[in-house]
This record gives sequence, structure tokens and C-alpha cells, in this order.
Amino acid sequence: MSKPYAPPPALRWNQLACEALYLTNTGPTVAARALCIIHTAMYDAWSIFSPGKERSTTTGDMYQRIGDPKWNTAANRRVAYSFAAYRTITCDAIYANPLPDAFKEKVRNYMVKDLVLDPDDTSQKPDNPAGLGNLSARLVLECREGDKSNQANRFEDWTGYQPINQPPPVRTKDINHWQPQLVAKKPQKFLTPHWCQVTPFALSKADQFRPPAPVTKEKFAEFKALGDTVSEYSAKLTETQKLVAEYWAGIHEDRHPGMEYDPSGGYWTTPSGQCCRIAGEIAVKREYGANAVVPLFFALTNALLDASIAAWDAKRYYDYVRPVTMIAELRDDEHFPSWGGPCRGAVEMQGEGWCPYLLGTPPFAEYVSGHSCFSAATAEILRCFTGSNEYGGSVTIPTKGSRIEPDCTPSCDITLSWPTLDDLAKGPNGVGMSRIYGGIHFMPGNVEGAKLGENVAKCVWERTCRYLNGTI
Repeated sequence: MSKPYAPPPALRWNQLACEALYLTNTGPTVAARALCIIHTAMYDAWSIFSPGKERSTTTGDMYQRIGDPKWNTAANRRVAYSFAAYRTITCDAIYANPLPDAFKEKVRNYMVKDLVLDPDDTSQKPDNPAGLGNLSARLVLECREGDKSNQANRFEDWTGYQPINQPPPVRTKDINHWQPQLVAKKPQKFLTPHWCQVTPFALSKADQFRPPAPVTKEKFAEFKALGDTVSEYSAKLTETQKLVAEYWAGIHEDRHPGMEYDPSGGYWTTPSGQCCRIAGEIAVKREYGANAVVPLFFALTNALLDASIAAWDAKRYYDYVRPVTMIAELRDDEHFPSWGGPCRGAVEMQGEGWCPYLLGTPPFAEYVSGHSCFSAATAEILRCFTGSNEYGGSVTIPTKGSRIEPDCTPSCDITLSWPTLDDLAKGPNGVGMSRIYGGIHFMPGNVEGAKLGENVAKCVWERTCRYLNGTI
């Protein structure tokens, strides 16, 4: 009789990594990089103890003892990748802000009480699993220190980016371009505009799959129609569409077990964290052990890193206007119906009164949608790894469970579901459309973002396979 399935520690390490991103309020680009560091270190440590042709990204084959059953054991792999995970997850430098002490203690307790490992073992000798785990972590961290992310200065821009437009109420100098909004009376600062300079995993350069230019004001009718479409969606939002917008914005992750989220804390879960949670769900459904989970997250998180680089290349290069700016300026003399605020439904307004359903606009340019890019990249990696388009995820939002409209939405329990990975990324309840419902993106930003994510993922998968089959 076979033993009941027990998820490997590799899955718990991923949950802890995602929790760290949440607790440090780490944004989408830096979050993708942090996950890549953690899971690359875990992969490197795991691969040293895996018979076959798997290759480490840093330590190579020099310590691999293929054929020695006393060396290539599940226990040794678990110890090695756990030390690699512990050293990277608890490294403050890879996040936007330092980790809370309580979280570090939680991770330490996981090592001691659950895994019965000594977190104070800092040996880096290549003759034991703990030493190789620590060594793998150190080498990956060192490799990423010089990747032009500016980790040493908390990822501050070093390229001299300046927005063309001043924040409202000043009208735009050029409405083709991003306008920072005022948040707590301070203008937004473009998040990591230098990210196109970061060293990728598989891409040859950040603009390798750069999408075609978005339409500009020179084609005025087509340009204005983009904003009109967003405001029309806003006027007709169903309860389901509102919850789709909220869910993929990352404010309902507490409805999933395994990670601790406080929706009242003001932080929203990063899209990379949601992508990893989805991969973890699929791994559990398929009863994957560490020998599948570790390479799966190695592929996924490197795809998320390269997706962040490619998406931010487009954002920086085109520096494109957001819906909130376009609608405010181009519909300022019109009267039209649109969402009027929590529980108000559609009301008549003019452009300057328009507000996205998500009540805010991200601090960076519109084109392309990062969420669309991340989710499409995730779907492609999961399809490649599992050989299936099946997902089967769902979540139920209870009556009045909305975080934007808690006094009225939804009027009854609503279950959102995604039978396939295509539904997840591109369906009516999917990630891409959620940004249209939320008033954050135009449709071309969603469509081209998804195409970009798929292209990036295919490139990453090809390189990942070269690691796994020993041809790198």
C-alpha cells in the first residue's frame, strides 16, 4: 500500500519566499528577481545530488558523485536545497525592505523544528549537504549582486529617468506618455525604470521580443477609443468582474491556505507570488516530489525574472499613458456614465472625475501589462513542464467579501474558476482581463503583454531544458 502524498519541503520554502515578498512590500520587478535567486540556489544545491545530466548554474559538476548511492539520496538533496533556501530567503538585501524579525524567527523555527536542521551551520565545505547548500546560496547571491539591478542601493534607478509630464492637476505636456499621479500629495516615482538593464536568465537582450508601438494621439480617434473602452467597461462592471479585478490585484490571497496575509495591512500580493501559488497548487494536485518541484520552480521563477525585464523594457521604451490620464484629459468636456465609487454603481461624470475600480494606478507606464506578461509566461512554463493545459483552480468570495465594496459586493457568494491555464491568463475571469475591469490597462497592453510573456517563457524553457539534459 502506497504512502499518502506529503508535499516536499521545497513547496513550503516557496510559500515562505512569497510571504517574505509580501511582508517586505516588494514590488513586481524586485519580487521576480528575489524568487529567481531563491529557486536558482535551491536548484543548484539539489542538482549536485541528482544523478543524471542535471547541471548547477554555479557549482557545475565538480562535486557531483553520480553512481554513489550514499551521496545521491533524497535526504541529502533535502538538506542541501533547504540550506540554500534558508540562506537566500533570510537575506534582507534581495527585498525592497528588511524582513521583520518575527518572520526570520519563523523561518528559523521551520529549519529547527520541522526539518531538524541547524541553521547556525554556516559551513561552505563541498563535502557535505549543508555546506553545499550554503555554498550554492552564496554563489547565486554573489552572481546577482552585479546584475545592474542596483541591489546595493535598494534598487534605485541609476539611469536618470525623468517623466515627461508633471502630476495632476497640471495637464500633460505630451499625452502619449506616462503621467505620475499624486499619492498622499506626493508624485509617484516610476518603479525601477532601469530594469531593462538587469541581466536576464535566457533572453539575449531585454528588447528581444519587444512588442510593436502602441497607438498614439496622432491617430486620435483610435487613441481616444482606448480610453472610451475602459470607461465603458467601468460603467457596466458586474459583481463577478469587480471580484476578478480585486482577486488578480492580489488582495484576496488570504483565501488560500499556506501563507499568512493580512488584507488590512495595505499591501497587495505581487503577481509573481500569485504565479508561484498557482504552480504550487498544480504540484500538489499532481503529487510532485522534490525532484519535480525544484526544477519546476527553477524554470518558473527564471521566466518571471525575464518577463519582468522584457515588460519593463517596453514600459520604459514607450513610456505610455495610463487610462486615468487619458480619460481625464480627453473626456473632460463630455458627460458619460462610469463607476462612481464604492457601492454607487454607474453615475454621470466628466473625465476629471473618473477613477479606476481599483482606486489607484500603479507607479509606472501602461504598455505592456506586467500582470498579463507574468501570467502568460507562467501558463506557458506550466504547460511545458506538465504537458497539459489543465489548471482547475477556483476561489469563492463570500457575500459582501469585496475589499473595494465591502458594504454591497457581492450580493451572494460568487465562485471564480479557471478550468485551464488559458482561462487563467486570457479568459474572461483571467489575469489579463482583470486589468481592464480594474481600469488599469488598455486592451492592447493586455494582449501584447500576454504575447510577450509567452515568447519569453518559450525562450526560458529552452534554456532550462539545456540545464536539465546536460547540454548547457
